[in-house]
Amino acid sequence: MVKIVPMEYQHTLAGSASFSGVGLHTGVEVGIRLLPAPANHGIVFRRTDLEGFKVEAQAKNVARVSYATSLMKKGVLISTTEHLLSALMGCGVDNVVVEIDSLEVPIGDGSALPFVRLLEQVGRKKQRARRIYLQVQKPVEVSDGKRRVAVYPSDRFSYSVSCRIEFDHPLVDVQRM
Repeated sequence: MVKIVPMEYQHTLAGSASFSGVGLHTGVEVGIRLLPAPANHGIVFRRTDLEGFKVEAQAKNVARVSYATSLMKKGVLISTTEHLLSALMGCGVDNVVVEIDSLEVPIGDGSALPFVRLLEQVGRKKQRARRIYLQVQKPVEVSDGKRRVAVYPSDRFSYSVSCRIEFDHPLVDVQRM
């Protein structure tokens, strides 16, 4: 179904950066600190309030995705990770330690933009290890009622996403991106 393809080089942060705010679902004040990490480390959350317990940002640790993307390992939760993870991926950061002093990433303005700005300020550092990508070899589709997600092979190495949403409401109706 997929093939592993080495491509460009991995990146980490050029320095450390901090961000604080309130958790959207908990209402608790929380701080995070982003630290450079070695090649092939990945994105790892470290709960400083729980003796540095580590939760890797990997599919096997996804606990739920209803209203927030939550990661869990051995009962230790990291919630509302989606905006930070999106910013890291969008800015090309492969390896980072995210120190967090509570169970939920601060919401900021409700988007990934505050994290993108933070990452732009600190900058990236190229590492010697190559990135590993999965290349889709055949179509994969999953449906649940009217909901559907699909992934299709491509001859290009660029990432492309098409979205369509349809709601029976005049403010939403059918939208495509």
